Amino acid sequence: MGKQDMIPQPNRVLPGYKFIRFLYRSICRFLGPVWRDRSRFHLILLALVCCGLIFLMGQAIWIYNGVQINRKVFDPRQSTIDIPMGSSVFQIGSLLEEKGLIKNRDSFIWYLYLTGQQNSLKAGHYKFGPDLSFRRLLRELKTGRPVIYRVTIPEGYTITEIGRLLSAKGLVDYDRFQELLHDRVFLRSQLIDFAPVSGEGFLFPDTYEFAKGATEEEILSVFFQRFRQVWAEVSRDVRLPAGFSPVELVTLASIVEGEAKVETERPIIAGIFYNRLRRGQLLQSCATVQYALGERKPRLLYRDLQVESPYNTYLYQGLPPTPIGNPGRASLKAVLSPADTDYLYFFAKPDGTHVFSRTYREHIRAQNLLAQAGEGRN
Repeated sequence: MGKQDMIPQPNRVLPGYKFIRFLYRSICRFLGPVWRDRSRFHLILLALVCCGLIFLMGQAIWIYNGVQINRKVFDPRQSTIDIPMGSSVFQIGSLLEEKGLIKNRDSFIWYLYLTGQQNSLKAGHYKFGPDLSFRRLLRELKTGRPVIYRVTIPEGYTITEIGRLLSAKGLVDYDRFQELLHDRVFLRSQLIDFAPVSGEGFLFPDTYEFAKGATEEEILSVFFQRFRQVWAEVSRDVRLPAGFSPVELVTLASIVEGEAKVETERPIIAGIFYNRLRRGQLLQSCATVQYALGERKPRLLYRDLQVESPYNTYLYQGLPPTPIGNPGRASLKAVLSPADTDYLYFFAKPDGTHVFSRTYREHIRAQNLLAQAGEGRN
């Protein structure tokens, strides 16, 4: 989350301050001759004290009455109010008066300054019930109630998809979000053990709560912190596969995430990719082609497999330059603890499960059998 900062106050003149200054100067001009002739000074002083007390009592009554709930305007059914970050007490007072939460903005401002609470109000989203009092109102405004957005990131989402999701909710500026995800200095400060060139793969899929007003840096820090936590959990007491850097393992996990739909098959698919990499074979992952195309096509065509991109593992050997999405816990675990298998090929069935084969001939035969079975049902 986001942080709730004290709202800075601009240098504004208090309501009525000019009148009080005018009154003070007028009294000084009136008392000038009296000050020179002090024979009746004590009488004048007594009169001034009485006037002062009357004035102070009047001000106290005015302030007290002004900060009470305006029952003619206040509607408990619509008593929500949003106070933006950076609002001054003058702006807050106007919002409260408009909603009937107080009767007079100026009385509210004078109360805050006289009690030294003008810098204690916080931005947030507030909702008040029918039993509201000024004491409770002020306590709520000082505590702060940030607007919380609950966001669920699906497994396998790319940084582009996540950026659009958060931007649609008004949580981030999309361009700034993407800029930070390619800022190597920022990324390395958050992911020291990985030193990635892109944030792809490290926005761990989960349900998050973000406060309105949180910066893009703060939101990404939450994502990265969650990733580091999960990585520490799945890699604990596990010997990392030899010959692969941490960022390469995340890249492979993102490919497994893109291919697998059934959790129990993830370690098998991870094992197949390890076998192909060690043999120097092309990975030939359809998920990498989808990423290269920049869209999730329901079905790839043969011409799609020829798209020119370093992410196309039908054309380029080894792993792609970066992860192709953000893998979940199961895919990370599968890559760190792959199945010990001699399979080299697999293809998906209509129900999302896969058929695994050891040789290319078996692979083609299985595809033909599935196609014939489908024709028979039709």
